[in-house]
Amino acid sequence: MGIRTDFLKESTVLLRSFWYGIMEAMKKTFATLFLCILMYVSADAANVQCRIENERIYCTYFLDRSDNQNGKDVEFYWISPNSPDDDRIRHFRIPPQHGSVYDYRFLPGRAKGTWEVKVIDLDSNQTARTTFDINSTDDSMFEED
Repeated sequence: MGIRTDFLKESTVLLRSFWYGIMEAMKKTFATLFLCILMYVSADAANVQCRIENERIYCTYFLDRSDNQNGKDVEFYWISPNSPDDDRIRHFRIPPQHGSVYDYRFLPGRAKGTWEVKVIDLDSNQTARTTFDINSTDDSMFEED
């Protein structure tokens, strides 16, 4: 009876370690697959990036030139954190084979908070979006001397 019990205990331990090894291998495989898919999707996706420089907010929409054989129509949506009066929509035509277009706004007079900028490709209806924060503004640019 003792030999059989020992055999069952050893078999159980071996089976557990076998299944543990398989589960760990599956985790690594799925993690690698997920990262590969994520890199593939993000490499082809258009995006928008914003920066604040010299009292202006520049937002640039980037796209793959190979996706722009015939030119594209896009719209920039500037969405204020506080007031719809400060929102803006601008339409742009990106010439064929070009890979970016930008829009800008003056920083003075803009509402403080987190702004959202989204760019909609009117041909494919795909949206790229980003946010940026305005913590302080200096309205001195609009003051008279």
